[in-house]
Amino acid sequence: MGKLTSRTLAFLDTETTGLSPWFGDRICEIAILRCQGDAILDTFESLVNPQRPISPGAARVNGLTGLDLVDAPLFAEIAPQVKLWLDDALIVCHNAPFDLGFVSCEFNRLGQSLAPVEVIDTLLLAREHFSFASNGLQAIADVLNIERSEAHRALADVLTTRAVLEHFLIKLKHLPPDQLISIYSPPLTEPALPDLPPQLEEAFASKKRLFIRYVDQKGYETERWITPRQVFTQKDYIYVAAHCHLRDEDRSFRLDRISEMRLDD
Repeated sequence: MGKLTSRTLAFLDTETTGLSPWFGDRICEIAILRCQGDAILDTFESLVNPQRPISPGAARVNGLTGLDLVDAPLFAEIAPQVKLWLDDALIVCHNAPFDLGFVSCEFNRLGQSLAPVEVIDTLLLAREHFSFASNGLQAIADVLNIERSEAHRALADVLTTRAVLEHFLIKLKHLPPDQLISIYSPPLTEPALPDLPPQLEEAFASKKRLFIRYVDQKGYETERWITPRQVFTQKDYIYVAAHCHLRDEDRSFRLDRISEMRLDD
């Protein structure tokens, strides 16, 4: 890992019940991979009982069900180990505000706080230094021919993030480490809107169509192309207002019911 070989890196990924801890969503799986250079020092993964249902969209993505989690430990039971493994490391995530936002909120529920931490955000690096058609982790892995096992499970995504960073560091070896590292500070107040999935942000920025798989309230899944217009909140849910090309009309889609999204080429 080039100039970062002397640092202990903690690759972090979470699977969650939905997209926003500010709307009550919780961690349902967490994985941390501690490395130094090419050596893996420790691996930690655990299902977590979130004490709330998994949203339809999240369940379709990570494949977890309430039955999988009913006997899993509460976050409070694994919090000491999570804190120990993150405290002295440079944390690496793909979309750090998402994963660390959830971790921070879990600690807040326990009356603890997550101090500002150094991070390498591979999503941020992808946006600033590369030109992938989509900056989603799996899309980048496909372009880089990185073999994956279980996509959208915490440990598999941690291993994919590590492989992506290895590729990035080769391309960015001319940059000093300080330019790869940022500081994540947990927000002091609840944000107006959570961090959105990269594909949705890119659709807004490029004004391109977005392919989605959508699970309705009866559990039926449909495929459609939409052009997003705006994001809004209503009754503790996040919605995407968009033009639906399937029905050729403007509609609103609950974000936690979208199980897949892909930007138009």
